[in-house]
Amino acid sequence: MHAMEFETTSHQHTIRLPDSVPDGVLLRVLLLSEVPLAKSPAERNLKVLLASVTEGMTESDTERPQDFGREVTEWVS
Repeated sequence: MHAMEFETTSHQHTIRLPDSVPDGVLLRVLLLSEVPLAKSPAERNLKVLLASVTEGMTESDTERPQDFGREVTEWVS
């Protein structure tokens, strides 16, 4: 196993790898951050994160379309 160290800044949850890293190589990534990655234990809870998905949405944003299935015009026996 070989190691490489470089610094980069994430942009839209993406980091750019150096061009010297070839495509298709299995990588093991260690993230070191100067700021905490999770602010509180509640933010680490998946249920809390999922519950906050609809924050700021209106009821019409979360409505499901009416689906009555397909119409059957003739039964084949």
